[in-house]
Amino acid sequence: MELNYEILEKLSTKYGDAFYLVDSSVFRKNYEELLAAFCKIYPNTRIAYSYKTNYMPKLCKAVKDMGGAAEVVSEMELWLAKKIGVLGTDIYYNGPYKKKEVVEEFLLQGGHLNIDAEYEIEMIKEIAGQYPDRAFCIGVRCNVDIGQETPSRFGINMASGELERAVYLLNQITNVKVVGLHCHIPFRTLDTYVKRMEFMAKVIAKFPGYVWEYISLGGGYMGKMDEQMANQMTFDPPAFAEYAAVVAGGMNKYFSDGSCRPTLIIEPGSALVANAMKYVMRVIEIKKVRNKWIASLAGSSYQINPSIKGLNRSISVYHSGKEGMRTIYSDLDMAGYTCIESDYLYQNYSGELAKEDFVILSNVGSYSLVMKPPFILPDIPVIELSGDGGPELIKRAQTAEDVFMYYE
Repeated sequence: MELNYEILEKLSTKYGDAFYLVDSSVFRKNYEELLAAFCKIYPNTRIAYSYKTNYMPKLCKAVKDMGGAAEVVSEMELWLAKKIGVLGTDIYYNGPYKKKEVVEEFLLQGGHLNIDAEYEIEMIKEIAGQYPDRAFCIGVRCNVDIGQETPSRFGINMASGELERAVYLLNQITNVKVVGLHCHIPFRTLDTYVKRMEFMAKVIAKFPGYVWEYISLGGGYMGKMDEQMANQMTFDPPAFAEYAAVVAGGMNKYFSDGSCRPTLIIEPGSALVANAMKYVMRVIEIKKVRNKWIASLAGSSYQINPSIKGLNRSISVYHSGKEGMRTIYSDLDMAGYTCIESDYLYQNYSGELAKEDFVILSNVGSYSLVMKPPFILPDIPVIELSGDGGPELIKRAQTAEDVFMYYE
């Protein structure tokens, strides 16, 4: 649906002065294009969508319907996967904190568990002992060292021999077998993927002749973005095909003899969902302080990914059309509704702006929905605009009663 001021005004009248817009067709297209890029090089590739990036049920269900798997890191996300009908065999459970009773139920349903630390070995041993007639397949997360300044806190160390020991101890349990390797580090540049694949080659070499069912290379892939946002990056954002050439190409190289062609699991989040969401806010006021123009918006930087600082997302402004209201600004900052001085959504804006206009920030689907608190104001609604059925409310606005209902 092509946006204009009239559409936004109608949505605002019904849903409030700030809301998210999601286009699930963009999400599905990203899924198909990313998977195709990898399968072209390594056909035995599967996507396990990273729920933590954006656990909107409609998007998670779209992955299920397209034949993808779920990558979860908590019992809450695991609950959601089951709720929308994802089979245990289609779930990969990562993360550093797991409870025995949750793991037990998960393994009995055939789920793929990637252990993060040695405490999980004893947990698995106890569970396996309770079900001697059941066979359990386990994956192990590797602590990835590519020479980064700060060591990763996740996974089991290879350099110390702990990784080999963990695989040995698990395989010593009569009805347990290690079948997968997993790794993930939070770097998005192409060169770090080259180093990640080189590291995994060293891990695989530690187990000559071992038959792996899957190799999970984690996520971190960048999604699509327009030139305005890409130009602010300190590196050229890689395309899906570039990631595939390194990762899927590496799998072809490491398993070239054909005796073992494990499934390549990739766990994208941002690559699928970042550009599938926008953030709409009304302009409440514009004022001048000293020599600085500041616009107050009905949104807040706390409603978008808090881990990204100093980056202006792509912006669109929709004008009310009222005569004489617009002014052209050359260096205006757009501030949020909170009482925090640093709450700015966009800085150094140049262009026309007026009270009652709508400002839309793009590329906000990654982590924004899941990491924000109900700070100062309750949460905002999510509206789907794709399709022929008109606007669809995906998530209603939170109320003050919702926020305080759990307090005694």
